[in-house]
Amino acid sequence: MPSAPPAEQSLERLPTRTLLEGHLGHLTTQQQAVLDKFKQRLEERGYYRPARDGKKPSHEENTLVRFLRARKFDVNGAYEQFTAAEDWRKGQRVDELYDTFPLDEFEMARELYPQWTGRRDKQGLPLYVFEVGALTRQKTDSYAKASSRLEPRMFALYEHMLSFVLPLASDTPHPHPETPISGSSTIVDVSNVSLRRFWNLREHMQRASVLATARYPETLGSIYLVGAPNFFGVVWFDPNTVSKIHILSSSSLTSTLAQHISLSSIPVKYGGQLEWAFGDKGPRLDEQTRAVMRLEEGEECPRGPVRWEDGRVRVVGGEGRSEEERRRWADRAEEGEKGEAMGVNGVVNGEAEGKGEEKEEEEREGREEKQEVASATSTAPTASNGTTSPPYFDAPSPSAPAAASSTPVTAKVDVPTASQSDALPPPLTSSTLPPSLFAPTPIENGAHKEEKEAHDIHVAARENPAAPVKELASVLEGTTL
Repeated sequence: MPSAPPAEQSLERLPTRTLLEGHLGHLTTQQQAVLDKFKQRLEERGYYRPARDGKKPSHEENTLVRFLRARKFDVNGAYEQFTAAEDWRKGQRVDELYDTFPLDEFEMARELYPQWTGRRDKQGLPLYVFEVGALTRQKTDSYAKASSRLEPRMFALYEHMLSFVLPLASDTPHPHPETPISGSSTIVDVSNVSLRRFWNLREHMQRASVLATARYPETLGSIYLVGAPNFFGVVWFDPNTVSKIHILSSSSLTSTLAQHISLSSIPVKYGGQLEWAFGDKGPRLDEQTRAVMRLEEGEECPRGPVRWEDGRVRVVGGEGRSEEERRRWADRAEEGEKGEAMGVNGVVNGEAEGKGEEKEEEEREGREEKQEVASATSTAPTASNGTTSPPYFDAPSPSAPAAASSTPVTAKVDVPTASQSDALPPPLTSSTLPPSLFAPTPIENGAHKEEKEAHDIHVAARENPAAPVKELASVLEGTTL
């Protein structure tokens, strides 16, 4: 049988004002009031149902807070983006698409986007790796043949992160358990990629970036950029993403990553100890995650579409998933539910039996005490006022410990100050990057025009991230990978 989760790894609590500001568990009084107002407005318009009658709420608070953070806790802006995203999900039937998505097509799509390593950084965020150089012309051409499937494939990959990876990471020990995990850390490797290849890949990368901005806001955490050429700039990501990118030089690559990711979770290619490579069939789960998933020895994480619900794996997906695999995971979930029920019943029955025995013991001791008091009273000394002093009810001595207070005590957790935390390389901004990264660069005939169009997509995404993805990406229509 799977063992209990091992002791928590040496994960670090970092300054909440820099990392967890605006996250659940660290909301200010004003932000909490905004969240309450946001939920009320959504409920009034039929976009949110709170928990009632034993049913869960229609949306986790973590999801609502992500949209609020994306709009700097502006209720109106968050409402517009959230409702547009919900209407889009219903129109595209995203949940149904994910639950019936073919396993083989999911794995094919996975080869061309960031891949989950199965590990986490020191804050508990799942670690992804994206090697742009692995996107060969042969792979992208084959992928792009079914153009009508490009966006559904991206939906499926984002849903996998949102429905499985992030909630699983939230249930796995991390240094801020009061805060659900809502984003990922990603190593983006752009080593040895030519300028022409970057330009040919622009649509592929921008589609995913726009989709994240509009429909899955605030799911991207830190991005560690490896092997960045001097022409790499804002054209490849939307402005909000650019602010989270940190450039790592070859000389400080491993040492910088090790400040934020345990060496055991850094792939060997980047100086760590993890035997995992981009393109591997599946993630290499750490021991804590394996224990939370209750995996047997030698058992791996299921491939393809899968959900993490109520502390259990639920495999989904369309054709390609064997019935034997479906039954195995269904049986595992059922066994877990029965085990929990038996555990609860055992505790309840044990408490009842214990209370019965305790009551009998108390009654016996009470009878004996009465007899002792009666016996002692007959020989007790008499006070000066003529009353009898009870010999067994003296006031506690000054050295005796005081009775426990009924007021709950909240443990104080020491959080390092900003000066104590590990400093990341400065994020990319227009003021810290060389001008060449933001200035138009002639690439080929019409390059200025195409680069301007690529920039326009990010302006549109920033100013109106609630717009439909196809509308935001309209400037890219007609191009090929």
